[in-house]
Amino acid sequence: MAFEFPRIHNFPPFYTQQPNEQTWAAQRTQWISLVLAYCAHHRVWVLNNRGLALSRGDVEMLDEEQATEDANGSDMEPLFENKGIDRRLDVGVVSLIFNEMVSNGDAAFVNKKDTSQIFVYWHRPDDWAAKILEWVEATGQSGVVLTLYELAHGDLSLKQEFHGIHPQVLETALQVLVKRGRAQLLKDEDGKIAGVKIQ
Repeated sequence: MAFEFPRIHNFPPFYTQQPNEQTWAAQRTQWISLVLAYCAHHRVWVLNNRGLALSRGDVEMLDEEQATEDANGSDMEPLFENKGIDRRLDVGVVSLIFNEMVSNGDAAFVNKKDTSQIFVYWHRPDDWAAKILEWVEATGQSGVVLTLYELAHGDLSLKQEFHGIHPQVLETALQVLVKRGRAQLLKDEDGKIAGVKIQ
């Protein structure tokens, strides 16, 4: 099913940073809402400033060339471009939107030194943590050691919204549970997370 863009997507000034601060603030808010809705619909975990999904569904990471091929072969219309009205959002404006998303907790930079890519939190880490905790309790797995693979790709989690979650987003959600005293991370010899026990 194709994503239904809001009507403002067809409004040419939406693609230009507005000079009035109040109008620009409203425009940023609308763009953030659009990014979150688009990414939730297409299950995009990592987005770049050109609007390419570098990770979506259960695919962890694509380079830009692969992401372009993926977008061309799917029902995904470009996020920051409307070909029907010949408008594209400038990369600099996208960066301002990304910065606000990060400061609001709606995203995190993939690499703090390169702000051109973000993890999109169409559910914030707290919300993912709550969904995972609810599922663990509902399936009687409290206190059971689970691998990250079992959580993200296991048969038991198949119908859960977090099935296919990006590993970094999953780790961020699990850290929320650790801080609340509801989870214990188990690490291997290399210091990587090997499993989690959720209470």
